[in-house]
Amino acid sequence: MAWRVVAANKWFVNDEGRQVRLNCYNFFASLNIRRADLDLPQFDFLPAEPSLNKNPVDELAASFASGVFTLKLRVPSPPAQHTLVYGAAPVRSGVRYVQHFHFLGLLPPAKDGWSDITELYVARFGEPKPNWAIWIRT
Repeated sequence: MAWRVVAANKWFVNDEGRQVRLNCYNFFASLNIRRADLDLPQFDFLPAEPSLNKNPVDELAASFASGVFTLKLRVPSPPAQHTLVYGAAPVRSGVRYVQHFHFLGLLPPAKDGWSDITELYVARFGEPKPNWAIWIRT
């Protein structure tokens, strides 16, 4: 019953950009499919409404030191919940806009204020060439 009440009062934007209402089953499935994609447990009962905090990521640092590529995100304070990391394929450094971002994974725990996303990025796109631009979205 709770899923039905909440679904009746929520609007969602579909892939075509139109606002639609989901029935209670589709609302339940849409939340849990996304959680399953992230290997998170299913919601059996209606979750509390999330409070979205400021993005915990401050800056991106990429380096080629002694021929070793590293890619890190500065995270001054731990995120309240899961932070999703998206990336675009490396592009020439003159490119100022990238349209296609791919899900790389969840933000790894920070060590000394830096979260190392090198493995997430290299697993998806391979190691970029020096002086190429890297685009990350969290």
